[in-house]
Order: sequence, then structure tokens, then C-alpha cells
Amino acid sequence: MLNKEVRHIDISNTPELIRLAEEVQKANQVTMLTKDGEEVLEARPPKPAKKTRAKGGPITMDDPLTKLIGIAHSGVGDISANKHKYLAEDYLKHHKNL
Repeated sequence: MLNKEVRHIDISNTPELIRLAEEVQKANQVTMLTKDGEEVLEARPPKPAKKTRAKGGPITMDDPLTKLIGIAHSGVGDISANKHKYLAEDYLKHHKNL
């Protein structure tokens, strides 16, 4: 009976095994190693790491990040101070004829 736990063996100092491992990884397919016509080892590339997504939601007024909104001023114009005005003007300009 096989132990389900994965056994790790460091092959850093074994160039032939490194080459073989890189070949299996590059081919991205299960590879059967044989000795004198007998199957001795099944080598497979590792499964890709699962990507984790940040679980977030809308920012609320009690969120510490809300203290950062509007903190900077670029000195270029008044866009951040009058963003609602500019958004409303643009909305009316594009929806006036509907």
C-alpha cells in the first residue's frame, strides 16, 4: 500500500535528474520512466499554484481607507474637489438628447 504523503527529495546537486525534471516540466505531461522495459517511476509536472483573490467589498465610511480619500492635491487643477460637478456635467452633456 502506498503512503499518500508526498516525499520530497532535493535534486539540486544531481544534474541528470535536474535535466529530466526540467524535461517533464517543459513537456507538461505525465512521463513514465522505464528500466529494461519495466515501468519504474511515473513523473508528472506539479499542478499550477492556485491563484487567490482578495476578498473585498465596497469601502464603508468606517473603513480606515476613507481617511485617505482626497488627502492629496496635485496642484494641477480642481478635479478631485469638484469631481461630482464634472461627472454631473458630463452625464447631462451625453444624455441631454435621449
